[in-house]
Parts: sequence; C-alpha cells; structure tokens
Amino acid sequence: MNLTLAAWVSATALVWFGILGALLYAVRRRWLARYENGFFLSLVFALVGIALMAATVVGVWGFLSARQILDEELVNELQDVGGVVESEINNEITNVEAQLTGLGSSLADSLASHGSVADIRQRLIAAQAFNSRYLQLRVIDANGVLVTATSTAESGDVEPINKIAVGFNLAGKPFVSDAYYSKTFSREMLHISLPIFDHSERVLGMISARFDLRSELGALIRGSRFNRTGYAVVVDGDGQIIGYPDETALERDVSSYPAVKAAWQSAGTGEVRAPNVDGNMRLFVYRAMTNPGTLAKRPWVLLTEIDQSEEMEPVKRLGKVLWLGVGLLLITTVIVAHRVSRSIQEPVESLGALAHQIGGGDLTGRSPLGGKDVAGRLATTLNEMAAGLQERDHVKEVFGRYIATQVSDKILHGQANLGGESRRVTILFSDIRNFTTMSEQMTPQQVVTFLNDYFSEMVDAVFEQNGLLDKFLGDGLMAIFGAFGELSDHPRHAVLAALRMKALLAKINGERAMTGKPPIAIGVGIHTDDVILGNIGSRKRLEYTVVGDGVNTCSRLQGLNKEFGTTILISETTYAAVKDDFECRAMPEAPLRGKVKELKFYEVVSAKAAAAV
Repeated sequence: MNLTLAAWVSATALVWFGILGALLYAVRRRWLARYENGFFLSLVFALVGIALMAATVVGVWGFLSARQILDEELVNELQDVGGVVESEINNEITNVEAQLTGLGSSLADSLASHGSVADIRQRLIAAQAFNSRYLQLRVIDANGVLVTATSTAESGDVEPINKIAVGFNLAGKPFVSDAYYSKTFSREMLHISLPIFDHSERVLGMISARFDLRSELGALIRGSRFNRTGYAVVVDGDGQIIGYPDETALERDVSSYPAVKAAWQSAGTGEVRAPNVDGNMRLFVYRAMTNPGTLAKRPWVLLTEIDQSEEMEPVKRLGKVLWLGVGLLLITTVIVAHRVSRSIQEPVESLGALAHQIGGGDLTGRSPLGGKDVAGRLATTLNEMAAGLQERDHVKEVFGRYIATQVSDKILHGQANLGGESRRVTILFSDIRNFTTMSEQMTPQQVVTFLNDYFSEMVDAVFEQNGLLDKFLGDGLMAIFGAFGELSDHPRHAVLAALRMKALLAKINGERAMTGKPPIAIGVGIHTDDVILGNIGSRKRLEYTVVGDGVNTCSRLQGLNKEFGTTILISETTYAAVKDDFECRAMPEAPLRGKVKELKFYEVVSAKAAAAV
C-alpha cells in the first residue's frame, strides 16, 4: 500500500471514528430518549454507524487498491510496449548502420580512385529503392565535400550537411542524431552517418542517411491500445510528439506535461494525474526510453493518456457491487437492531408494567423473567420488592388494628417522634350514656358486637376529619386533632367530627328502633389546649398519646353532658376558634370535678350555612 492509499484509508478511518465517537456519545447521553422508539433509534445509529464505518473503510481501501492495481497494470503494460518500441528502434538503427556500412564499403574503392560520381549515385538509388524509409542518402569525401546525394522529396532538395556529424565521421566515429522534424520531407527523421574506411582503416569519407522515423514509430505503436481509447505516444528529447497513430497530433509540444517532466527527471516509469492541453483531467502513464541520439541530453518518453472515467470502469462495476453489499448490510443491520432492541425492550416494558402495577398499589403481580442478566436480576429485585411491600402492608393492616392508622403510618415511615413534644391540639372525648345499665341486660358477646358496630361508625367520623384515634375507654373513645401539625384549624375539624358522630348516632338508633331496641345517647366533649404529645409508657410497651391538664379538662367537660342533657359541649378555647362556623349556645358556668376554677363552655347546636362539612 503506497503512501497515498494509506493516507486516504487513514483519513477515512479517522473521519468515521470521529462520527462513531459522536454517535456513541449521543447514545450514552441518551439524546434520543425523547422519542418513543429512542432505544431502537440509538441502537440503529450505533450499529449502522459501525457498519458504515467498516464498509466505508473497506470500500475506500478496496477502491484505491483496485485503482492502484489498474494503474500498476497500465504501467506494466506500457513498460512492455516501451521495451518493444525501444528494442525495435535500436534494431532498426542497427540494421540501418549495417546496411550503410556495407554500402560504404562498396563505395570505398570509387572514393579512393575518385571514380564515377554517377556510379556512386546509382548505388545510392538502388539502396534507397531497397529500403523505402531512406528519405535521403549522400556521400561526402574526406574533405567534407558532398560527392552525391539522392532524395525522395518532390523538390529534390537535399538538407544541409550536418557539420557535427562530419566531425564525428572524419574522426572515425558513427553519429546518430536525436529525432527531429524535417520541413523538406515533412517528417520526423533520424540522421545516421558512418565513416567510410579504406583497407588501412583510413577515413575516405562518410555516408549518411535521413531515416523515416514516423513510419517506423507509427507501425510500432499503432497496435498498442490501452483501454478503449488510450494510445501510446512517443515524445522526443525536446518534448515533441514524434510517434502517434493520429498524424495530426505529430509535432505537438508536450514538454510542459507533468508526466513528460517526471519521465525526464526519473528516467523511469510511473503515472501522473493531471489536465491535458485541453484542460481535461487525465491519467498519464509514462516510460523513459533510451534516446538513440549520439548527443542526446534527454530520453525519449513513451506516454499514454487515458480518461479517468474509462480507467475506473472496472472499479465502478466493483463499486456497484460494493454499494449493493452495503445496502444489504444496512438492511440486515436494521433488522438485527430491531430484533436486538425488541429482545431488550420487551423485558424492560414487562418490568415497567410490573413497576407501574406496584406503584398503583397492586402488589400481587410478579415477573416471570428469569436468568442472571440485567433483566433477570431486575425482575428478581422487583418481585422481592413487591413481596416486601405486600408483607409491609399486611403488617401495617394488622398494626393498624391496635394503634391509630395515622400513628402506624408515621412509625412505619420513621416520622413519629418517639420522645415527647409540646403541641397545641384539640381533644375529643365521647361516651355512651348509661352504658353500664344497658350492658347488664346483654351477654358479653352482645356487648362486644354492639361496641364493635358502634365504634366502627364513630371512628370513621374521626378519620373523616383527619383526627387521630388515641384510645378506646370502655364505651368511650379519645381522639386528637392536630397531633401531627397537618391541621391548622383542628378545632373546627373536631367539632365537625362530633356533629358527624351525632348524625351517625341517629342512624344507629333508627336501626335499633327497627329491632325493638331502645335508643342510646352519647356525650361529646371538645377542648383545645397545649399538651405533651409523644410516646408514653414503659421500656417494653409504649403508647402514642397526649398528657396534660387539657386531657383531664376535656374528660370532665364530656361528663357535663349528662348533667345538662346535651350532646356536644366545647370549651371556651375551642369556642373562640369555631364561633364563626357553628351555632353555639352558652351554658351556665359549672365547676369541674377536681378543678377549682369554674369553666366556661358551650353547646354546639349546628353548623352555620357557610361552614364546610
């Protein structure tokens, strides 16, 4: 792989590695997560990017390698043609020299004896008739004077004597000129001249020939074609075309061609891509050939010029197959990406549905996925989480039967204060009137059943107003409003709960009347005060409740309902907070058991129209 090919492949690989890196970064950053099929698109982009990178690098490498192979084949082919042309020209020059040597030997006696010029001329004419490529023959004596000459030019003109050639010949050396164009003959010719010796090797004169080079070169390269339109061209040492099948291109100066310059500089073989004289980009393949001229400074150049599109036709056919392969590869990649994404998305979607089901409160669902991969491990974790939540809810349900639900929720979530804190709350006490007398007429089982039904209604009234059920006190209950600070208007909620309990009592008495049972009455006391709220008890058993004088006050206030024949009594502090929401009636001041100071209290009659129930 040459430097250019390696550079192209390396550059292509770097570009694609950059693109692939950007794709992988986009996938890592989840840029496509905004789309519903973002995972599939990410996978497609990643796989297609890898496939395109591989196909492009291999394609560029294959394309450039194929082009390099084609170029090398053209160079080798031109090398072979150049070798044939060079060999034939050298052989022809050798043959001409041999013929001229023989002809000169036959003329040696005539030159030595100053024989008949006509006889010398006849021999030259005969030699010229024997080889039609002799455009001119002549004999010059030892003084450099023309003896006679023959010419095929219609005008009969004879070219001037080449003094350099005369000098070489008289010195006993042969002379061959570089190729040149003769205006006399309108031809590219070689001037070949040899000395004529006598028997003692003394130079008697010289014989020279103007040899038709165009015909010789035309015959040699006419059958040498490269691709469909490429022909070989022979360029002389001056950059003139001296051999080409199209004679209209002869004598054209191509010395500025980069390929010609490269051939002169390297004296070897190679290729150049450059524009020709018409400005069209071409592939030039060159081969330097031996210049037969005695004084030649530059080699001849065998050159071919080929259209790049024509050169690349085999590669283009290969490229079509390659593109077809890339298309099939991309289709296969998308199919594989789709199947892979589904194999990942389906378990994820199944796990997502399970998570949604658990989030909705349904803890009965389980994932059937197994295995040790990510999906299998996540399914196991979700199943364990669902089982754990189910167990927690069971514990919470059982726990809530013994302590207030609000307290159990706080404890389970670690939010309950396990010490004590001062808080202003509203306390509610309720009690069934004359329950002791009534219970004497019932069996223990009937008492439990009655109390369970009764408390179910009363507790619901407390919970409806976000109250905290503190404890059951025989046939009574104690509730706290504002225990956790969620209710800023806890006095109002406590009174609403009491009115709801009164309404539910009417429902209970209606049901009792239908079975012939006597009605029951309750008393509700409500008081707002500062108390200590927290966990009270021993180290082994704690109770979340309130402690303070306000608890006793509320309990005593509830007891006053029996004396005044009322249902709901509230303290002065509670009244101050709810007087705008409820119709209340002031009650006479009365002392509370265990209290020195008399207490102002009020009966709640009903809620005002503007009050929200």
